Amino acid sequence: MSKVILVTGGAGHVGSHIIEQLVSDPDNRVISLDNYFNGSTNNHISGAEYRHGHTKDIDKLIPETPNIVFHLGEYARITPSFDDINKVFDMNIIGTFNVVEFCRQRKVKKLVYAASSTKFAIEGDGRHQTPYAFTKATNVDLINDYGRWYNLPYAICYFYNAFGPREKGDQIYGTLIAKFEQAYIKGEPLTIVNPGTQKRNFTHVSDLARGIILAGENGSGDGYALGNKKAYSVEEIAQAFGGQVKYVDGYSGRSESGEMPDKARQELKWDTTIDILDYIKDFVSAHPRG
Repeated sequence: MSKVILVTGGAGHVGSHIIEQLVSDPDNRVISLDNYFNGSTNNHISGAEYRHGHTKDIDKLIPETPNIVFHLGEYARITPSFDDINKVFDMNIIGTFNVVEFCRQRKVKKLVYAASSTKFAIEGDGRHQTPYAFTKATNVDLINDYGRWYNLPYAICYFYNAFGPREKGDQIYGTLIAKFEQAYIKGEPLTIVNPGTQKRNFTHVSDLARGIILAGENGSGDGYALGNKKAYSVEEIAQAFGGQVKYVDGYSGRSESGEMPDKARQELKWDTTIDILDYIKDFVSAHPRG
């Protein structure tokens, strides 16, 4: 029997890779709902259906009742969230509440939520460091409580610094690796926010997509951290690209990568397969600098 699967944010970086893996099964009918704030029609995958709209209108835009909902359709950048706080609350609080209510009312068999690893910042107040982190952690509370109040079946995954094909590299909303790639190709200095020693767990997008799909199939509850266990500093990443580095002042994020729960590895038998330094080495070999 065919399954109807909804991916919110399906035209985004990680969402498009989830869809790419899901459509490989002919029994899956895959629908994307995206407002294209950060998504792109260039990320559309053949075999999926695409709906353009805000998640707060999900009930009107998705007349179907999905078997499973993968919810990634949120504002997903840390530093710009200070300036975009209205957008952050609109997409992440109002939008996600409507997605969760949709799942409750339609009796969706499972909601899989893409949470943020910012919650695990070692300073102990990771959720309060940025508007983005606050809304993401608040939504984790909401979904956990819907599970408690209404027996909503769910799994919550935590993403760690996705990299890989279809990354967005613009200066405001781009990811670190995509920005470095573009600067490298143009022969420009790689810009690092001081001090540069801040560490990140960079995780290939195909590994993230595989992990969230596994959580949809076999996961239950909170705590599925999808991250490469080896952390690298931003300086180490820049050095792997080679060339000139420029240091600037600004918001550098948390100083360490934080503790990573093992639930995904233990329960789902998931692990990463691609290391960021190997990926950069292949990128540098394939692209002439400048």
